[in-house]
Amino acid sequence: MVYQFNKRFALGAEIDIMQRPPSGTNTYYSALASYYLWKFLEVHGKISICPDPTFAALQIYSGGLIYQATPRTALLLDYQRYNFVQGPIDQINPGIVYNFTDTTSLAFRYVRGWAYNTLEYNYYSTAFNLGLPGDRRLTMAFAYGTDPDSEVGANNSNVASLSPAYTYSLFFTQPITRDLTLFTGIQYCYRLKETGGELYQQLTPTIGCTFKF
Repeated sequence: MVYQFNKRFALGAEIDIMQRPPSGTNTYYSALASYYLWKFLEVHGKISICPDPTFAALQIYSGGLIYQATPRTALLLDYQRYNFVQGPIDQINPGIVYNFTDTTSLAFRYVRGWAYNTLEYNYYSTAFNLGLPGDRRLTMAFAYGTDPDSEVGANNSNVASLSPAYTYSLFFTQPITRDLTLFTGIQYCYRLKETGGELYQQLTPTIGCTFKF
């Protein structure tokens, strides 16, 4: 849910329910805000809390800005902090977006991360947003890079590692009413072992909605 106070300031809340067999179900409760300092500069932030995580982070703190460098080009910069039971993960995400039209755009992003105070990683992503008739939108994305992982090792100690992965995403947004929008999607991840060879494959369906007051 998002409430637009005026043209410059918006405040919202989210509930994100995730299920991962056999780990169970984790739920994030989030508060978010967006504010235009100037017509060409928007800043935003978000806080997410998971009360009883089994695989998710305890808290996620994120913030960033969007700078409209030209009428069609925007520069992005975001930061995320994930507080897991195993330790923290920090990420910096610069990027660039080119808008072909008001509803069709192409974005490129780079991620530099630091995990559990011991690991450093990088990955790259691109996303194409295609505007369709009736305010519908189709989003296609691809990402490649390394992600941190932590497993329980000998003597109940946490063993942290990095593993490369290819991630493909496809999402579709459908307005239901002027204020209610439904989105559905699917994500496929092919992850490799540190030494090469397949570690696992993962398919994640998503369904949700956004309501504007």
